[in-house]
Amino acid sequence: MSNANRQDRLDRATAARLSKLAGRQINTQSVEEWVEQSLQPPVMQKPVRVLAWRPWWRPISAAAAILIAVVVGWMMLDGATSPAMASPTELARIHFDVANGLAPHLKVSSVAEANRLLAEQSGGALPVFELPGEVRSCCLHQYAATTLTCVLIERDGHLVTVAIAEVAKLHSPEGKTMTRDGRVFVAHTANGINMVMAHKGTRWLCVMGDVPTDELVAIASEIQL
Repeated sequence: MSNANRQDRLDRATAARLSKLAGRQINTQSVEEWVEQSLQPPVMQKPVRVLAWRPWWRPISAAAAILIAVVVGWMMLDGATSPAMASPTELARIHFDVANGLAPHLKVSSVAEANRLLAEQSGGALPVFELPGEVRSCCLHQYAATTLTCVLIERDGHLVTVAIAEVAKLHSPEGKTMTRDGRVFVAHTANGINMVMAHKGTRWLCVMGDVPTDELVAIASEIQL
């Protein structure tokens, strides 16, 4: 058989088969769905993260809770009852204001008059005993959560401020100690102002001014508390 006859027979067989396939009904729905799904972009699913809530505190025992309450209460009570530390710098400023009439004050000429006028104030004034000098004025200062009772006196031409407070509210910082007539005084200097501090019983005393420290000690030793 020649090559031409073989090719002719092959062409006739192929045409016959194609003719039979053309008469059949082909369901293309599944193919279309597959193509459509293949063309769609993939959907990324985010991983679900489960967050576990954890409290910042942990249960504590009753004994620990009581101990914490006692410590906190003690700290608050100690802060409320401990006396404050007197500041020489602040005291020097108070003397400057008092001596120059910059602070609200009452002009008086005696200790008795000063005590009477201060007692009429609502700031908790303390009584003042006789002072070794001419009384010029008096006033009250709110300082370090307490009340300073201040009296300005003049002695030998110098102005000196006498300040009195409750020793439970105010005490003296460490400094140079000086003793006179059995009484101990603590000396300080701030902004050119000398001062000596002491306490006796329930009273705290500070005598200050532009005066030598020895002279201030002599004045303070004559003041009864």
